[in-house]
Amino acid sequence: MIAALVLAAGGSRRMGRTKMLLPAAGGTLLASALAPLLEAPLGRVVVVLGHEAEAVRHGSALPADARLRIVVNEAWSEGLASSIRRGLEECGDAEAVLVALGDQVGRTAADVHRIVEAWRPGVPLVVPVHGGRAGHPVAFARELWDELRGQGGDVGGREVVKRHWHRAVLVECGPAADLDTPEDYEAWRQARRSASGEGLPRPDGEKPPERR
Repeated sequence: MIAALVLAAGGSRRMGRTKMLLPAAGGTLLASALAPLLEAPLGRVVVVLGHEAEAVRHGSALPADARLRIVVNEAWSEGLASSIRRGLEECGDAEAVLVALGDQVGRTAADVHRIVEAWRPGVPLVVPVHGGRAGHPVAFARELWDELRGQGGDVGGREVVKRHWHRAVLVECGPAADLDTPEDYEAWRQARRSASGEGLPRPDGEKPPERR
């Protein structure tokens, strides 16, 4: 089984309002980010809430799906790493976890399918790439979960990706963007945003072969 973990606990400080509840296709930003994951062959989808958790839980218009689990990270202010640890507690005996962002737009169901299909036993990491950058969601095999749990602050899985880049399977996907500021949201809403610059620049060193 492959699980997904959706990080949606942040305080939206740069946005100035709760961005998970912003209007978007599918009802809210969080529902829009979740939709392509629920179209993929995932055994479980864990959404980790934190800031204003009850308001987001009741206002985000998430669909009814037996695979969906909504949990709260009481330590959300400590950063993304704490939400990853909280989410991994709910992933049971999954062989891999797909770590996604609750404020990301542009990722399609076809993209998610390609990422899921690229993972197989023995593959530690599957990373979507576009325009020379690595993005989300990233699939981490269970062998990397202890490293994810060991991260601190707001770095999430970035350092784990860097350490295992030479072992990763890369999957070419379309552009996606994280909406962090009012300007990001307004530009995206008016369909003026180019998302090609989002994500982590490909780490230096040997480039993994693109296998799909």
